[in-house]
Amino acid sequence: MEESFFKSIEIELDSLSQYFKTTEVQTFFIAMVFTFNYKGDTADLNILSDYFGCSPLRMLEFHEELEDLCKKGVFQKEKSKCRLKIAGAGDQYIVEEKITEAVLQGLPLPQIKTKNVSSITELLEQLYNLGTKRDEDIISTMTLLRETEFHIKKNMHLPLIKRISQLELGNEETYLFLYMIWKTISGSETTDIGRALEGIYDMKQARFDEMQKLISEDHILIKNNWIETVPADFFNDTEMKLTAVSLQLLNDCEIKLFIKKKKQNNIIEPSDIILRELIFDLEEMKQLETLKNLLQEENFIETQKRLKEKGLLKGITVLLHGQPGTGKTEAVNQMAKETNRQIMKVDISQTKSKWFGDSEKMIKKIFTDYQNFAKDCEQTPILLFNEADAIISQRKEVISSNVAQIENALQNIILEELENFEGILMATTNLATNMDTAFERRFLFKILFKKPDYKTRSKIWESKIPDLDENECEKLAEKFDFSGGQIDNIIRKIEIQQIISNVPMNLESIESFCDEEMIIPQRCAIGFINSRN
Repeated sequence: MEESFFKSIEIELDSLSQYFKTTEVQTFFIAMVFTFNYKGDTADLNILSDYFGCSPLRMLEFHEELEDLCKKGVFQKEKSKCRLKIAGAGDQYIVEEKITEAVLQGLPLPQIKTKNVSSITELLEQLYNLGTKRDEDIISTMTLLRETEFHIKKNMHLPLIKRISQLELGNEETYLFLYMIWKTISGSETTDIGRALEGIYDMKQARFDEMQKLISEDHILIKNNWIETVPADFFNDTEMKLTAVSLQLLNDCEIKLFIKKKKQNNIIEPSDIILRELIFDLEEMKQLETLKNLLQEENFIETQKRLKEKGLLKGITVLLHGQPGTGKTEAVNQMAKETNRQIMKVDISQTKSKWFGDSEKMIKKIFTDYQNFAKDCEQTPILLFNEADAIISQRKEVISSNVAQIENALQNIILEELENFEGILMATTNLATNMDTAFERRFLFKILFKKPDYKTRSKIWESKIPDLDENECEKLAEKFDFSGGQIDNIIRKIEIQQIISNVPMNLESIESFCDEEMIIPQRCAIGFINSRN
């Protein structure tokens, strides 16, 4: 590796340099790597330093020359299982196969130039494949980030790359953001955090530190609202996804998602709801009819416009309360169907997270998700808090337990969100008498669903089983003090029995099912029949 040696092979180097169109130093390393490859071996700096009998540090002086050959496409580079994570220390070099074939066959040097990417998707796929190599320990984190920086600088003509470069992110954050974009446009709405970080960092501690930042929302991409975490029951299962802001960025850069958004499990489409006739008493029907008319799109738009002009809250909030089985949830479904509105149904029990602090985040996320979902809907959807007893009940003394503190915090968040709510929220509860007074003024409409009286029960039986005559319906209504939900159970049993035995139902068999419905048989009180008068 001394100057005198290069002087002694000057003629050979000059001849080969004209062939490869490279500097004499680069030509020398092409010859060395070619020879090792021809014998079936790869060549890294350690092997070359042993061969030349010099220090590995001496070989590192030529690192930039070797890197330039990789960029020109003369060398392909892989990562050895080297224990040291130092730039160049474990890089293995292989001469491009087409060049090898040309040399062995005495042909002119084939055109060797790196192919420019033709689209943003091609670039994203290249970067993703680099992450795969990092995950398989073929390349190091340092190489991954260096290549990412190189590709960013080379492709500033692409609108998305230009926009991302203006965000002034570090190489690590830039790669993670581009990785998330590629996963999203190729079909994955959410991405496992652990798997993503394994494709970036070769050190476990670095992966753990980054995961902590993401989980605690202390990561710059989360702080700046480019990505968001998706809460999970366990730390290692946490996922992340692009925010609505990032999706808008993709749209601005004319990048179309390759998949149709997967339907969320908690979204109920109007077409999914079976049209049913609801029978309530006169007062309940009157209140529901008013609400249904309000939710007709023309009336809803005019209402919100007028409320805004008068400086009043635009949101329509409704509390449907009463005994179980009285039709509260079904009333919401039918209003949604008749006004052609989607329902975003929330299971409040999902906010009971075992991780302290997650419940509050999940409540906030419910309202954020609703706002984002509403942007994609032609008409304002309904946010349904089904069985909302746990979050609107009277607040507890904070000194009682940590659970009480969390539940009170959840209520405070919901009260705050309702102050600025502009959509349609409906909440059902069986325990309105235990509702915290702070929620009373937050609900614009409060509809009480009473257990159906004798006349209403008779109408329900008649609508459910048209084959029964008026007297038979009245007899069932008189004999069994059922809610609408309980009557539905009887109807289901009748349908099942007819399928199994193919025997038409009579009043006696229906009464038998009614007896089975009550764990403790209950009859209407003596004299109840007088209520018909």
